[in-house]
Amino acid sequence: MATQITVTYKKNDYILEYSRTTAAQIEDQGFVLDQISEKPVKMIPLLVYGAFLKHNRGIKRSLVDEIYENLIDKAGDEETQGFIATLAEMYAETVQTLTDTKNVDEGNRAVWKVTKG
Repeated sequence: MATQITVTYKKNDYILEYSRTTAAQIEDQGFVLDQISEKPVKMIPLLVYGAFLKHNRGIKRSLVDEIYENLIDKAGDEETQGFIATLAEMYAETVQTLTDTKNVDEGNRAVWKVTKG
């Protein structure tokens, strides 16, 4: 199971999680993880919005922006990891599933080989 965050805002719980589909959606909008410190005004809102997409279909961007605006511990401190760093790790975990083989079911394993002629 992938990492999830539950955000409670105005007595409503929102589950945040990435999937390959939601990661691709924010990438299509210009998100690049390596640019988060270079272009924080563009990248952070995309990272946050993408985390809402999997479990909160149809959520308005304006509501996500409002929730983020009122969120505590965005950056964290020396002792605790902040919200943005946690989201970045969650996104990276999702991307890693593209090359990770540890969850391949033994009965459905696909094998490959190189044939040179």
